[in-house]
Amino acid sequence: MEIKLPYGGEKIVASEIPDENVYYIADRSGAPALRELTKRIEEGLKKPIGVSPLSRIVNKNDKAVILVDDITRPTPQRSILPALLNGLNEARVPDENIEIIIALGTHRAMSQAEIEERYGKEVIERVYITNHDYKDEKDLVKMGRTELGTPISINRRAREADFVIGVGNIVPHCHAGWAGGGKIVQPGVCGEETTEMTHLLAAELMRNGWLAGKLEGNKVRREIDTVALNAGLKLIVNTILNREDKVSHLVIGDPIEAFKEGVETAEKMYCPRVPGYADIVIVSSYPADIDYWQAEKALSYAMMGVKQDGSVIFVTPCPERISPIHGELFEERAKLSYEENLKAIRNGEVDDVIGGAGVLIHARLMERAEVICYSDGLKEEYKQAIGFKHASTFEEAVEMAFKSQGEKAKIGVLTCGDIIPLIEIR
Repeated sequence: MEIKLPYGGEKIVASEIPDENVYYIADRSGAPALRELTKRIEEGLKKPIGVSPLSRIVNKNDKAVILVDDITRPTPQRSILPALLNGLNEARVPDENIEIIIALGTHRAMSQAEIEERYGKEVIERVYITNHDYKDEKDLVKMGRTELGTPISINRRAREADFVIGVGNIVPHCHAGWAGGGKIVQPGVCGEETTEMTHLLAAELMRNGWLAGKLEGNKVRREIDTVALNAGLKLIVNTILNREDKVSHLVIGDPIEAFKEGVETAEKMYCPRVPGYADIVIVSSYPADIDYWQAEKALSYAMMGVKQDGSVIFVTPCPERISPIHGELFEERAKLSYEENLKAIRNGEVDDVIGGAGVLIHARLMERAEVICYSDGLKEEYKQAIGFKHASTFEEAVEMAFKSQGEKAKIGVLTCGDIIPLIEIR
């Protein structure tokens, strides 16, 4: 059987494996794409989930802020934003009262060329658009703490706006349970101290179990939603994409109710059941391809479908290597144990606590199975630094995994990096 995987969005890589070794192949749903997306957005703003129509909950003199995700996400912002701006205009909010903030979290800033490509020339000519900077203290507002003690620090312009809308995409997430909803605020437009706490909480909780796909009882998700509501998030526009990366579902409305409704649909599309733990799991990081900080999510889902001490073949381009922001810390600490890194963080020996949380999650993954990595961006020295085995081709990675797990090894395939394999209970 020829296994084909997306590699960076534009390229496909392939390798053959014997039919008798194929244990499962998991893919996203082939749900049809929505027709007339603009019309569906217009309808959703008039009949949003859990709140009154946009025209009744926003005032003509309101300052509106739209939070949007960046180039690390597949949300079709270029298609959504013109319709959303028009909807605000129809609700009597003029373009000059609207600002767009790119909810970068701790990601690098987007260039002007990237902004125009992602959001469209029409949008950037109509409204002011800017990158969030999580370290810019003068552009942050402190708002106390959550019940769990997380300090809330929010982008000043978002907090001072009268009406905040979040535009994102609903997919599984390794520690928030699901991306989308309030995650556009935390970590999207929060300060460093807020994001440190939620990421560290996730890393500690993942020590005892997977959080991907989990909403109920997920303390990380609760913190995210608490911060988002405190920041003034009033409305979300969230997409759900099919295997062709087309919008198949759309939820617009209350940040909690609309998000939960979207997750119910997304679960059917992104959480296929598989017969058991495979000896080898092959996974593409697509669409979380830009660096390992993003691709780590796909690796965590692969670990959910592989046996203890199995092998994961990790196919990821990572053109920006480990991470432009947290890469140096990974190179220094990724081979240390979970306990060693946690102790160092608690003792104040790690300046980049957000990166430290990522290293903790990495350590948790590496305890599960070996990683054989094919990547053009993660050169051999980077793979070595973070404990991956180097494969120069996809085919070589398959050969290495068979050598490790034996000729009769059962192979699972995750065709992209957004899939959670749910193990059948027998």
